Amino acid sequence: MPAILGLGFAALLLIGTPVAIAIGGASLLSMFLSEGIPLEVGAQRLVAGLRSFPLMAIPLFILAGALMNDGGITRRLIDFAYAAVGSIRGGLAAVNILTNMIFGGISGSSVADASATGKILIPQMVKRGYTAGFAAALTALASTIAVVIPPSINLIIYGVTAEVSIGSLFFWGLYIGVAFGFVYILTAYVLARIKGYPAEERVSRRELLRTSKDAVLALMIPIVVLGGIRFGVFTATEGGAVAVLTAVILGGLVYRELTWAKIKKSMVEALMLIAAIMLIIAMAQLYAWALVTGGIPGLVADFVLGISDNPVVILLVINVLFLLIGMVLEGNAAIIIFTPILLPVALAVGIDPIHLGLIIVINLAIGLLTPPVGISLLITTRIAGIPLQESVREAIPWLGVAIALLFAVTYIPLLL
Repeated sequence: MPAILGLGFAALLLIGTPVAIAIGGASLLSMFLSEGIPLEVGAQRLVAGLRSFPLMAIPLFILAGALMNDGGITRRLIDFAYAAVGSIRGGLAAVNILTNMIFGGISGSSVADASATGKILIPQMVKRGYTAGFAAALTALASTIAVVIPPSINLIIYGVTAEVSIGSLFFWGLYIGVAFGFVYILTAYVLARIKGYPAEERVSRRELLRTSKDAVLALMIPIVVLGGIRFGVFTATEGGAVAVLTAVILGGLVYRELTWAKIKKSMVEALMLIAAIMLIIAMAQLYAWALVTGGIPGLVADFVLGISDNPVVILLVINVLFLLIGMVLEGNAAIIIFTPILLPVALAVGIDPIHLGLIIVINLAIGLLTPPVGISLLITTRIAGIPLQESVREAIPWLGVAIALLFAVTYIPLLL
């Protein structure tokens, strides 16, 4: 079974099969060729993989992000970010990062962030003298903050898979996401000085107050949602429902931009993304079950622990492995498939499962920038209308910064 799972998945990917279908096809093939496992079990595992209350948070947060975009909330957040940081050197780059940090605190999806902010900010950055490759690479990088900062979909899936507190993952993910955003803004400032990118005009105090007033209610959404989850007022799933309700009230009743037609459009866009994500999750659950049934976690644990039982070495192996995985496999599927394999190894050498989850999620966030998958970079490159190699070249410095931050998150807790 293990050989069939691996070779079947690789073969299906090589012939261009979509990731979800490749995962499910390899799983069903291994079951078909194995004795004593009826195919009906596959159907049961697909359904069982989605029968989780915390997973309901995913469609709710995606819908909240879509409603915010069509309800004028995203535009107000961008105006606020422009007024707050636009006047520094490389101001539009800083605006891009800050907007994605705020928007990521509601949508939980880097794909949604890359699309929503990219359509607005990439053309503006090009118009102001930034190269299209730089704008695309920066927007893709900024969107990956949503993978770490709550309500990150990847953190929810890891929490469900590893059976650890999603609230604790959100708590530390918030700190890490804010720290990443600060470092990225500082990096944007340095690169802007090197490349000669402009600062924007300083807005007046009156304009700053106006944009703050317009955005203050929108800014309350992540505060209320994350605060409620952290202090136990409601669960992550209930927090998603709160975000949707708040987005509808703000967009429809306060800002008066969210019409019935726009609500329908938002729901269609959200459903397309939700369907793709949930299909991958269901197929990955089946694949993970097949791996566990084949005894793979025990074999991998014995192999890795045979190399070393030093947490520093184990974490290095995990980082290298997930950096490679992130290049070829969608993040949600990677978490579901590989967490059951590597979690026992981490626990055996004393690595905290919350720490492990954050490391895995950051690795997979970096994978959103690295071809051949690199979905965030592909989206922003398409918006910019340029060849992929241009955005890949501009993404190299950002990748260096992201990997440095990854190793800081990996090893600093071991020194404390």
